[in-house]
Amino acid sequence: MNHMQKFWLDEMERILKGVNKMDGYITTISPHYIHDRLNNPDFPNRIYDELDIVWAIAHGKIVEGFDSGEKGRNPEPERTVMGPATSGDWIVIIMLMKTDKRFIVKTVYPVNNNQRYTKYILEP
Repeated sequence: MNHMQKFWLDEMERILKGVNKMDGYITTISPHYIHDRLNNPDFPNRIYDELDIVWAIAHGKIVEGFDSGEKGRNPEPERTVMGPATSGDWIVIIMLMKTDKRFIVKTVYPVNNNQRYTKYILEP
């Protein structure tokens, strides 16, 4: 849950650089989320589009980190980013760290008063 926490600020900066396509960094949204989850009636809480995701990344932070692969050596560690969507609602973004310069938004969902996440909400 706190995998490599000492690097989270740096990782967040690199994720944001990827959003802005700066210095060779790339942050993209998975086709799985865009085509299978976003605005799918089977997933009514998956309403957050690219602008919401970018806004949340720009105004959020990494709150959890996982290296959940076999024997703890996952080539694609995950980071949980939380931030506000454009509506002001807090959202959870699961990020894959493909390489040092490539990041993928795996999925996005609302906090929905889930105690696992509400403790991380930043006060204005």
